[in-house]
Amino acid sequence: MGKDRTGLSGGAMKAASIDMGTNTFRLLAVQVDKTPPTIKILHQDRRVVRMGEGLATTGKMTPQAQERALAVLKDFRKALEEHSIDQVFAVATSVFREAQNAQTFLDKAQEVLGVPIRVVSGEEEARLTLLGGLWNLEVRNGILFDIGGGSTEFIRFQERKPINLISTPLGVVKLTEALLHHDPPTPQEMKTLERMVRVEVERVAEALGNHSLTLIGTAGTVTTLAAIDIGLSIYDHNKVHGYVLTRERIEEMLKTFLACTREERLKMKGMEKGREDLIIPGTVITLKAMEVWDQKRLVVSDLGLREGALLDGLGCR
Repeated sequence: MGKDRTGLSGGAMKAASIDMGTNTFRLLAVQVDKTPPTIKILHQDRRVVRMGEGLATTGKMTPQAQERALAVLKDFRKALEEHSIDQVFAVATSVFREAQNAQTFLDKAQEVLGVPIRVVSGEEEARLTLLGGLWNLEVRNGILFDIGGGSTEFIRFQERKPINLISTPLGVVKLTEALLHHDPPTPQEMKTLERMVRVEVERVAEALGNHSLTLIGTAGTVTTLAAIDIGLSIYDHNKVHGYVLTRERIEEMLKTFLACTREERLKMKGMEKGREDLIIPGTVITLKAMEVWDQKRLVVSDLGLREGALLDGLGCR
């Protein structure tokens, strides 16, 4: 697989981006044509790998998580080779910034994948997420938040440009492992979770501005909430991207989640496998953001870091 940068001047090229998150790995492969300027999706994939499993207690990625991740990266490489991709932009996020054994794993991952992997800072992650998250959305000003497995980024933007951004430790894998030890969580566990999330989100609001601002949510929590609200048996990007969730409906869904076990949640139409426990802290973060910024509606973006890394790599800033 060639890795020389061809840019857009040579006409058509094939490019791909890989987002290696704390909970999910995502691949996007496209063909870019200069005349007329178009981006055609060739292949996309997403897998729940839970790289952050055990990180809160050991400070390291577990052997099991690494094994899952390397298996997924082997599949990704096969897809890249099948589509004869010219250029690959691979980025890694929170867990790879924090785990003591991150570099050892990354060395193996780069060998399996066959391309360099860039570990991005929380701020760079937020910038790329905004670049991708606003793609095909007609929102010029507001706050975009990206709920990940190891962190949540909040980006204040004006005229579609970031003016301030904050990365927080509110990751759904982290919160689940640290605070939620029963199935379903106990009232005391939920009280502790909500208090911790509220403190962090209020701190962010003080820095970004706590007056009423349009909110856009991206990543697996909000897209899963949208899929459940729509009732999707088969995930449909076109129905999820740009969908509007109401605070009232999200509150109803949280009550339903808390009345169910993980196994029961997994059977819900629209629930992504591997997210049946993580959906609870993710929903709490979503609701606290809506409360703090006094929003009754939330715009859902099905795009984010993966798409931002691709656009940035292609020079589409």
